[in-house]
Amino acid sequence: MARPALIPILLVLAAAPACATGDGMQEKLYDATAAYNRSVRWNDYDRAADYLPPMAQPAFLAHHDEIGDALVIVDYELTRLDLDKQTGIAASRAEISWHTERRLILETTAVDQVWQWHEGKFVLVDERRSGGTPLTIFAEPGEDPHPYLPGLQAYRQEHSIGVDEKEAKKAARRRRRMARAQGGTPPQPAAAPVSPVREPVVVDAPQPAAAAVR
Repeated sequence: MARPALIPILLVLAAAPACATGDGMQEKLYDATAAYNRSVRWNDYDRAADYLPPMAQPAFLAHHDEIGDALVIVDYELTRLDLDKQTGIAASRAEISWHTERRLILETTAVDQVWQWHEGKFVLVDERRSGGTPLTIFAEPGEDPHPYLPGLQAYRQEHSIGVDEKEAKKAARRRRRMARAQGGTPPQPAAAPVSPVREPVVVDAPQPAAAAVR
């Protein structure tokens, strides 16, 4: 069967102020994407979780623990990296080769990953299958909400990314006051207005009949 063409991921931030420096960002993006996918490849999910927002890590670990040793990832390859240095938004694509313990037929799954530069590092905010065989550790195109990741827009709003410095400080003070009022438990922040962000365009590949892990 012919493999569907991979449509480039479009990362566009309309009229947003600069919020990140380009110094070393490309190298740090490569390091983060390689380390994350390498950790997933070797079932080192504790290390992989370090690249997710803290609130998403417990659900990520629980999601992968359900699979256990039934999934065998043979290899991965990073096939693209896109970076908007002004906004700190990045995207990567990985092709995962795998089989299950019970079914030793090699399958391939393409995965699109969305990253946000925040506080000096890249954070994985969305991850979905974009082609190949469905695999239960990855969300499907159009699956909303994501099982554990917040998504690009929600993450930027929560952390006031893309707002001017004065508004960001106001939002941070509001969050601290609300946390103190609730005995130190951080609430969902009332985000300051941000410039609109278009979510990355994700390839909606033809759906194979059955999903793994089988």
